[in-house]
Amino acid sequence: MISADSDAALVNTYLGVLNTLRPAALGGQPERGRMYFERALALTERRDLGVLVDYARGYARLVYDRELHDQLLNEVLQADPRQPGYTLFNILAQRQAAGLLASGDDYF
Repeated sequence: MISADSDAALVNTYLGVLNTLRPAALGGQPERGRMYFERALALTERRDLGVLVDYARGYARLVYDRELHDQLLNEVLQADPRQPGYTLFNILAQRQAAGLLASGDDYF
């Protein structure tokens, strides 16, 4: 069963992604996106590892913040994916995080 906090976290993650699709120079709002990602992390108590992956892919890559990018993805890889209601998606998030970290040198 999904809680109201989970629903709110999904909405905040979605808004974070939407606001980080384009750089600020092209009408995006990366700082607003960052705020939404941070709110989603707080609502899920950092148990939804997909939020961290979206944050790294959407915000950190958009603003070329390699330190934040690697920090978020390493947090995903070090976390226990087994969390009630999140396990399957967390395992998938860990796979995505490994791929994003591996491509970091090419990107940055």
